Amino acid sequence: MVGEMMLKKLLLPMIYVAEWVLFFYVLLCVFVFNMIIFSNIIYTDMSWEEPITLTSSFIKSSLIIVGMGLVCSFYIRYLTGNKAYKRFKEVICGILFGLNSLSCVICLSVVYGFDLSNDDGILLLIVTLVSISLTMQIIMKYNYEMNSKLSG
Repeated sequence: MVGEMMLKKLLLPMIYVAEWVLFFYVLLCVFVFNMIIFSNIIYTDMSWEEPITLTSSFIKSSLIIVGMGLVCSFYIRYLTGNKAYKRFKEVICGILFGLNSLSCVICLSVVYGFDLSNDDGILLLIVTLVSISLTMQIIMKYNYEMNSKLSG
């Protein structure tokens, strides 16, 4: 019994630190991705200017994006902690992925005009779909929790 209590006291802070490390890693990736896209909008205004490419390997980058989306999906599904902490993390992740979805759709329409003839446009579409699916997962989880609270 004492061993379980010690394990819980040691493991719980490590889980919270790992959650925040994951969140800040995803936040950094989303921020850098959006800054590259928005810099392409701002700085590439003449036909002879070359935009910043998002990746050198399309397959590797798309697998990383889908993998990060799966990790975030499992994280959202199995979010632990008390109710206030879970709600705070859901709201923060929902805002992050919702804003990323919105910015990706804007960039997709402005930069590429929904013409997905190159790898960067397809990669931007993949990021948009992953962000939208994560946002919808958070919204559906919140609605499910609210409906179960009201009915029971």
